Amino acid sequence: MGQQAIAAVINLYAVAIDSHSWDLFDEIFAPDVELDYCHVLRWSDLASFKRDFAEMHEPTRGHQHFLGVPQIVSEGDRAWALTYGRFNLFRESPAAEPFDMSEGGAWYDDELALTDAGWRITRRTARNFWWRGSLPEQGPYPMVVDSFPELARAGEIGFINALRRLGVPATIREPAE
Repeated sequence: MGQQAIAAVINLYAVAIDSHSWDLFDEIFAPDVELDYCHVLRWSDLASFKRDFAEMHEPTRGHQHFLGVPQIVSEGDRAWALTYGRFNLFRESPAAEPFDMSEGGAWYDDELALTDAGWRITRRTARNFWWRGSLPEQGPYPMVVDSFPELARAGEIGFINALRRLGVPATIREPAE
């Protein structure tokens, strides 16, 4: 049940952000959450994150986030999850100009805690694998932003660090004969 509850918390993020339902972030993140989005945008509390995300996303015409199945390891009342995602963001509709739409692939490296209110993300590191169409000076072609293998080798992916420390979850091991 723990992994299902954790996955539900993580997956609610796409619904919350795409519907601009900023109040749903209260069901996803701890009040004192630490967030690092792409090395540039950082927050250390939920209230400022909600305020700033609303300011950034409300002017857009629409966006859509797709999240993959989170990979989860847990130890007691703590858990780590890695979730791949993809996003499309429309500044104008129809997207007639090259930079009216951005798209990209990303991952979310989350640390969660079991609180009285349920599982909540206490730390999130979001990184882009690639994107295109974000800013005119970046050009129209996809570009790699963060190298997942390099960051994993450098010990900068919390989920992989936890996986190595705690071992492969029993749920994905082959049963013993």
